[in-house]
Amino acid sequence: MPRRYTVTEAGFTVSATMSFAQINGASGKVLQIIRWWWKPTDNTLATAQVLQTRGRLLPATVSNGSGGNASPSIQPNDGGDAAATFTARTRDTALATTSGTARVYYEGGGHIWTGDDQQPEKPITVKSGEAFVFEMTSAAVQNAPKVSIGVEVDEIG
Repeated sequence: MPRRYTVTEAGFTVSATMSFAQINGASGKVLQIIRWWWKPTDNTLATAQVLQTRGRLLPATVSNGSGGNASPSIQPNDGGDAAATFTARTRDTALATTSGTARVYYEGGGHIWTGDDQQPEKPITVKSGEAFVFEMTSAAVQNAPKVSIGVEVDEIG
């Protein structure tokens, strides 16, 4: 039976292209990406704009992004579950790369006042040596708004 975990990062500033979250596959486990989202958290009304995002799978020889948080919060959804064995990163300003061909599962975005919340029809499978990245691809963002992000992950094995 899979164990579900939520990776979150709360209230950080965005101003240019960055990785909201990177989920790295774990040895001997299979991960399934269930859902990902970003929501605005500013106390004042941000300048009207759309933030472009994408979700993609990096299938081989993943080089982690850099410049962000290498140890975000990874919480089990069931308080009795063990700690996750996969690792995650958030807020990287240099994006992760792969020696393989990345598979894009989502390209879209959301208005800064409402955010974006995606749940694919079928979970995205991430194996050992692979990574799922949820990235903001907007090159420039007005007035550096604050957002919170999350990714729900099932760990199997």
